[in-house]
Amino acid sequence: MRSEPNRPARRSANGQAMAIFALVSVLLFVVAGLAVDAGASYLTSNKLERAAAAAALAGVAYLPGDYPDAQNAALVEAARDGYPNAGSANACAGNPSPCVVTSQPQTNELKVTISTSVSTIFLRLVGFGAHTVVRSETALYLPPISLGQPGSQQGADIAGLGVTGYFERQEGWGNPRSEGDPFTPTPFQNSTGCGPGGSGDSCNATSSPDYHLISAANGTVAKDATLEYQGGNNYLIDIPPGATADVQIYNPSFAADTCGGGSTSPPYCYHENDSSFQGTGSPCTEYSAMEYTIFSAPTLSSRAQDTKVGQEIFYPYNASNVPTNYFYYAPGASGGACPSQTTVSGTPPTYHNWVSVLTYTPTALSDPENFNGANSYQNRLGTTLTNLGAVDKYYRLEVDSLQWNGFPTCKATVGPCATPDSTVANGGNGFSNAHKGYAVRLVKPATTSCPNFATCGSVSAMDDMTVFTPVNGSTNPQFAIPLFSIDPTAYAGQTITVNLFDVGDVGGGPAYVGLREPDGVTWAPANSITDLGANLAGTVPPSGGGNVSSLGNWPVGGAACSACYQTAGGGGGAIYQGQWVRFQIQIPASFTGPGGVACTSGGTSNCYWSLVYDVASSAVAGDTFSVEVGFGGSPDHLLP
Repeated sequence: MRSEPNRPARRSANGQAMAIFALVSVLLFVVAGLAVDAGASYLTSNKLERAAAAAALAGVAYLPGDYPDAQNAALVEAARDGYPNAGSANACAGNPSPCVVTSQPQTNELKVTISTSVSTIFLRLVGFGAHTVVRSETALYLPPISLGQPGSQQGADIAGLGVTGYFERQEGWGNPRSEGDPFTPTPFQNSTGCGPGGSGDSCNATSSPDYHLISAANGTVAKDATLEYQGGNNYLIDIPPGATADVQIYNPSFAADTCGGGSTSPPYCYHENDSSFQGTGSPCTEYSAMEYTIFSAPTLSSRAQDTKVGQEIFYPYNASNVPTNYFYYAPGASGGACPSQTTVSGTPPTYHNWVSVLTYTPTALSDPENFNGANSYQNRLGTTLTNLGAVDKYYRLEVDSLQWNGFPTCKATVGPCATPDSTVANGGNGFSNAHKGYAVRLVKPATTSCPNFATCGSVSAMDDMTVFTPVNGSTNPQFAIPLFSIDPTAYAGQTITVNLFDVGDVGGGPAYVGLREPDGVTWAPANSITDLGANLAGTVPPSGGGNVSSLGNWPVGGAACSACYQTAGGGGGAIYQGQWVRFQIQIPASFTGPGGVACTSGGTSNCYWSLVYDVASSAVAGDTFSVEVGFGGSPDHLLP
């Protein structure tokens, strides 16, 4: 007997298959939704990360000191990348989309957090709606390295030379760069030693010229018809909130007198009548007019926004017969023969005096300053630098040495320049052989001092500087001068480059130089020391970690010093005449100043690396040298 088929069971199996198919379909739908919607979320996350990074890099350049502009720059960049801020009060209350929030973890760090709502397509059907994606990036800006001495003054007047140890220095266009200034003189000279670019006579027309880092020649600033194309010495002026300052120059005119040559015993002098300058019999073309130009500097990381706001030209004179009289060549048009000398009784009002470059005006036509009104730039600043804002305000002072008549020497748009006044009829080679010494300071208006950073701010050299140090081994066989200061938070653990040009050029006995940390005791560690010029005397700097105590009683006690080297031989001959020597300096993870006091980044500080001289008691010289200090990579970068 045939049994009947179990139809209900078959119907049951069919129902299970349909249920399984439904479940698998939902699972497949969820997987597909995850693939599509999660992919969209992932792509959005990547875009947010890039936008946050760009915003942080755009804003961090305004730090430290200008957080409002840093925040604004970050918001502008985020909007440019597709994420305009919908939040308010730097917050995301109520989950606005997109929302951009900035913060300042450290004084030189900017953190940008961007959040946005991402809608779902497939997952919305199974109950998963829009969700928020958040990404953050932090950028670090390494602030400028301060060159020179701390506080509101760079360089010393004559009365202070025995205290600070050096004054600011700038050579004329016609001097050989081997005299210590590699930037301002012309590269077209037949003199040994011009820095990198050749061997033997490395100062000929085929060598690579050195230019100031801030110059039209280097492409860091726009060409200005009133300024030298290869640049001049530059100083950063920092005015804190509520402070007011006057900018003054000591001995602002090139004022050659009877003090020059090898005079390094008190009373010290400015050595403006040195070497190639011929003194009283010099034609007008050997003199230099000095130009002091002030720019507003809204951004520390770039010179593109610097705006000229004031300029003073001080014309040269010969002060050899002061206080009886002095003479000068009345400024005229560019070119042509030298005019007759004009003799004036008495002492020029700018001679060995502090003079404001904001408010000074000539007292008579015999006062060479601004005698040629056509070359005078109207001062747009008023009488002082005043900061009424809530953050530090910055200015840049540029010092240029011009032709004797106030016109730029070097006006080329590319390459080395020809000198306009180069005719033999002028009685000389047509090049300025001036050696200009000066000092820069900030003072509180109507006073002669600036007691602290809060009252009128600080001034420091930018990127590079050239200074003059009187060396007299019989009275001061070992001494230190402040060379540079860095932000302890930003630069801790970093490696910086210190380039010294023609340093330790002394006569009469051996000489050594080295770098010492801010505590005044520890020698700076150098990863390497490299001679970048032609080796003239067969001696090379020691490699990193080397001990040069075998070269003499140096350093004291024979301590290891990888950032020390001999600069003059036993008889005083310069070993690195007109050459660069480069140090790679490792900044400690933490460092202190004198007495173990922690270094700080704000205001005046004792946390300066020093250049130490050690010379024989028989050594005597006036040492002009130049220095560059910088960071090898980009000053602003993302933190890992």
